Amino acid sequence: MVTKILIVDDEPMMLMVTKKILSGKYEILCAGSAREAIEIYDKERPDMILTDLLMPEMTGFEMHQTLQEKYTEKIPVMYMTADDTDETEGKGFDLGAVDFIRKPFRADVLLRRVDNILQNREIIRDLKEEATTDKLTGLLNKAGAVQAFKEACEKRDGFFMMIDLDSFKLVNDLYGHDFGDDILKCFAKLLHENLSREEDLSARIGGDEFMGFLSGSRDKSRVERLANILNVKFLEEAKQILGPDMNIPLGTSIGAVAVPEFGRDYEELFRLADQTLYGVKQNGKHGYAVHKKAEMILSEDSSPEEDLKRISQVLSERNVANSALWLGQDAFADVYRFLVRLTSRYKMVAHKLLFTLRPSNTSVRTEAFEEAVKAFGENLHLHLRKSDLMMQSRNNQFFLLLPELDHAYVELVVGRILDTFNETGYADQVRVVYQAAYLSEEV
Repeated sequence: MVTKILIVDDEPMMLMVTKKILSGKYEILCAGSAREAIEIYDKERPDMILTDLLMPEMTGFEMHQTLQEKYTEKIPVMYMTADDTDETEGKGFDLGAVDFIRKPFRADVLLRRVDNILQNREIIRDLKEEATTDKLTGLLNKAGAVQAFKEACEKRDGFFMMIDLDSFKLVNDLYGHDFGDDILKCFAKLLHENLSREEDLSARIGGDEFMGFLSGSRDKSRVERLANILNVKFLEEAKQILGPDMNIPLGTSIGAVAVPEFGRDYEELFRLADQTLYGVKQNGKHGYAVHKKAEMILSEDSSPEEDLKRISQVLSERNVANSALWLGQDAFADVYRFLVRLTSRYKMVAHKLLFTLRPSNTSVRTEAFEEAVKAFGENLHLHLRKSDLMMQSRNNQFFLLLPELDHAYVELVVGRILDTFNETGYADQVRVVYQAAYLSEEV
């Protein structure tokens, strides 16, 4: 990659001399005024600015401050000046200047100082990239994703997406973790290739969970196309890795939410996309859904009998798996309050149950613990009754409502849940404790 340096000076001779010193090693851009420099910076985004301090109309200080405010990032600026006062240096360093050099300067001194600045910048950039990049896939990691996606949600229109691999655990169980890593890298490459524009984002936030930001228009057909491409290509490439006789139903599920239709708050968009994703997972996987406001449109010409039938069809359970209902916290709160009133009024029996997971020992890696928690949640979802309800109240907690369950059977239910979880291969990563109580209006 070519390193660009923008030289700013209102004296043509100084521009020419400075350019000659640096052009043998760097690509040089020149500006004869601060305003011209701002225009060039907007278009070229150079790696460093080398600027005169005192210029007509706008000083180097004012230009530096304008760019800092506009881009909200540290821009490496080195000042060239004949002013040798401490006050001048102090003001420059307060603005974030990386160095000063006195006019007239020696060519070798200028070149050495510029080299040092750019080398340090490269080191810092590498360290930052390492801290925000997932080592396995090369995508943004969870830490890097939070900042990047927050900025995208605040500034861009498009789709915020939560993306989950379907049946990936079977790859680790049947083929081993090395092949599992190959599958994750394969999917990450596909995701990056299909979110390849500069404004798009892709990240792996843990295990087989990914995030994406599809910038531009809010036409949901773009999400549909992405889901179709990923599901077709992913299965094709997985068979190249695992062999043509591989029969694991690998695929991907996507939950998307339009930005800014549902706001620009990262946390809320994350929650809505995650909630939508779980809806896809519950309804057959290998697909996508775009979050939308609940609405019912009835024909003015329809009869009450027809309306009743139509509404019932809209609200009925269709293609719902034989498993518990997994709700987000807002929806769960409404159901919880309703069940409290219902059980109290009609003397029904119901239990609430809280599972809390903690690492089994200090050597358990954060990523392994997160995968175990996710596996525990999926195990709960699959092995509870259709009449049961659940939510993930914290990162390491699951809260359950179990209607029509007497206290004598609580331990049997817990025992069955733990037994099935022990079969997943994740049980050695976590310690599970639980607390049970009757559902009542007093609590």
